[in-house]
Amino acid sequence: MVAALPVYGDGDPGADRLNPATARIFENPQPDQSARILTELEQAGTGKIGNFPRPWKPSWTGQGNWHYPFDMTLWIVIGIAILCGIGMVASIRGIASVLADEAAIRLETMALITGDLMPGEKNKRLKKIKRKGMGLRLKLASFTIALVLAVVVIVANPLYVLMTRTQEETLLQGLWDRSTVLMEGLASNARAHLSSRNILEMALLPDQISSVPETNYVTISGFSPGGTIFDDHIWATNDPDIKSKINTADFQPGVSLITDVLTPKLAAFTSEMDDSALKAVGNIHYSITSLIEEERFLAPRTDTASLRHIQDIQVSVRELEIRLAERLTEVARDIRSEPHFSTKHVDRSKGTTFIFYRAILFRQGAENVYFRGLIRLEVSIDSIIAQIAEGKRSLLRIIQVVALTAILIGILGAFTLATLIIRPIKKLLAHVERIRDTDDKAKLAGVDIDIKTHDEIAVLGNTINDMTHGLVNAALASQDLTIGKEVQKKFIPLEIDHEGNKLSSGFKDTRNVQFFGYYEGAQGVSGDYFDYQDLDGRYFAIIKCDVAGKGIPAALIMIQVATMFLNYCKQWKPTEKGFHIEEVVYQINGFIETLAFKGRFAAFTLALFDSETGIIRFCNAGDNIIHIYDASAKKMKTITLPQTPATGVLPNFVVESKGGYTVQTLTIGRGDMLLLYTDGIEEAKRKFRDASFKEILCTEGPNDSPHTNHVSGQGNEALGADRVEAIINAVMNRELYTLSKYHTGEGEGVLQFDFSSCKGTVEETIMALVSVEKMFRLYKSPQADENSRIPVDKKVDSFLKLHFRQYRNYCSQTRENPGNDAYMYYTHVQEDEQYDDLTIVGIYRK
Repeated sequence: MVAALPVYGDGDPGADRLNPATARIFENPQPDQSARILTELEQAGTGKIGNFPRPWKPSWTGQGNWHYPFDMTLWIVIGIAILCGIGMVASIRGIASVLADEAAIRLETMALITGDLMPGEKNKRLKKIKRKGMGLRLKLASFTIALVLAVVVIVANPLYVLMTRTQEETLLQGLWDRSTVLMEGLASNARAHLSSRNILEMALLPDQISSVPETNYVTISGFSPGGTIFDDHIWATNDPDIKSKINTADFQPGVSLITDVLTPKLAAFTSEMDDSALKAVGNIHYSITSLIEEERFLAPRTDTASLRHIQDIQVSVRELEIRLAERLTEVARDIRSEPHFSTKHVDRSKGTTFIFYRAILFRQGAENVYFRGLIRLEVSIDSIIAQIAEGKRSLLRIIQVVALTAILIGILGAFTLATLIIRPIKKLLAHVERIRDTDDKAKLAGVDIDIKTHDEIAVLGNTINDMTHGLVNAALASQDLTIGKEVQKKFIPLEIDHEGNKLSSGFKDTRNVQFFGYYEGAQGVSGDYFDYQDLDGRYFAIIKCDVAGKGIPAALIMIQVATMFLNYCKQWKPTEKGFHIEEVVYQINGFIETLAFKGRFAAFTLALFDSETGIIRFCNAGDNIIHIYDASAKKMKTITLPQTPATGVLPNFVVESKGGYTVQTLTIGRGDMLLLYTDGIEEAKRKFRDASFKEILCTEGPNDSPHTNHVSGQGNEALGADRVEAIINAVMNRELYTLSKYHTGEGEGVLQFDFSSCKGTVEETIMALVSVEKMFRLYKSPQADENSRIPVDKKVDSFLKLHFRQYRNYCSQTRENPGNDAYMYYTHVQEDEQYDDLTIVGIYRK
């Protein structure tokens, strides 16, 4: 039961016993329950609808459980893969045997050359080498071809199964999705026309099936012309066999009653949907009914308060009716099929035609029944089966062509590889024969074997180990590292050399602002990143990011952050939404958090800069420190933004519960400079050394007692925030900067940098930081010679030439770097390892 307490006008007899400010509708409680407010109307006209603490949840699911039938093709593929795996193991063992034979030949040849064997034993060993060498080509070629065949089969078969299943799932899911959209549109139109019994408009609805070619027909049924309760009378259809399913000789809209495969299930389906609808909207229905009754009660009244109250009731009724319709729409979205339709695979045992059906729910008058109609949509998957078959045939042809090409290349490559491997062995055998026949080994001076393969055979003696275990492995590792770091640098706005390689710095000059960034990666790939994007000539988006940890996971997170930042910049517009930069931070947090990398997160600062006004909007995630050089005060200022969690640590709803990612606004004046950098510059470290340059610990005072910028017992010092600030101030104020290093083997450890000739540009500021950091880690050791090579960015070297007073002492001995034109080598010096990336970006407002 529902009780309504109306608002009475002034002078009404009930005004002294009712609250004149509000009208409320209550649901009568049970004896052990308190009253629950359903609707509250305030005198000002505000309507508060309901108190529904528990959201409606459907008691059914859209699709039932399904299982895969026995798939003979899959088991055949698995069997082939197992056989190929056995073949691959055999092939690998064969190749290993070939390599073992080659190693044996190499060792026996070494024994012959070094004279460890007697002459008679030499002849026996030489014949053995020749016999092994003759069969190496055939063995290596055969096993390589077998390996290629096994790899082709192992890769091709799972690929074939995976792609055909993917196509099958895509086509079936596409049919389900398109049918869902079609039925949603039919249901929306049918609700309007069925309630008004508009036969003409209902007759036009089946024409909409042309948007889904797989559809055979649609039938819309409902109540009889004189009733309002669903009893499966047909109102519209384009079923060609409709006469065989109805109880009349000819189809009569609203009169003909249908009987088909769904009929036995409709009673239960109708009851289930009505129960679900009643649970979802029962309270709203009672509220509407009560409000309408109250309106009728007040209708005869003509005073101002009553009329205003009637208007409030009408508004509330409309809002409740909208809410009721929305909930009924949600309940009715459950689509079922007969027989069961799977979006995962085609089950031919169930046939190729399916009837999709869903309810039409709406409120009619004051009735507490909502199931009014049903939509039947019959679809055929014959065309999908044909597409799948054609796709399998096309994929099989492609796989056959690719496999044949791979096999031919493998055969050619196997014989070529075998020839290349055997040729130096033959040369080695001829050289060994010459050594064998030369009794006086002194006469062999100047006699060299010309083997150009640069492998173990080309270098005998101790250099074999050096090449195999040193240079080759180091070169391969260095190559992988170089490729990984180059890919990472593709996302950072750096200058490009004549070969298309990214350099270490980037510069951008516009009418109101200058940008300069520098990136120098440490060993391996990592997650440091910065970027600045011109959005429309006035606004610029800026980001500086530091992903926790190193290696591939950090690089993957960094690339995703960069990708999402670039997508945001492409879609940005100078609107109200465009200034809410926290939205992209939430997007990045949500993505990284779903990756669930253990111990991995991204701390970054995102900024939107108005170059005309100097206004900068910041949104930070775990990185709340920014640095601004104040030109009017002629010094650096450090600003702390509100503390927020780094992205990837907490889900968005938890972040919001803790205050969320917020936007902070600052303004920089003309001549001011914003500097964003990761911890690689402040946390750059050098180790303590004694006079013999051995690593030591600080012994100044008791352990853990402070000593200048470190504590006793510590073995290193960091460059530190104070030094960084002092360097920037010295450049901007054109002063002399003195770098004092503690516990060095070089004496006082004082280096001086003269910045008096600087112009105070953003490029000079950042290059000063990078250059001083380089000299902070570099030291001149007596053990260093011309083979001690320290790579140096030529841009850093040019800056040091101009401003480093001890340049001649530390940097005068150099060598070119043939592998990278942008870098050179300092020789006769050494340096401590760079532990973290140097990532710095500066923004100077003109």
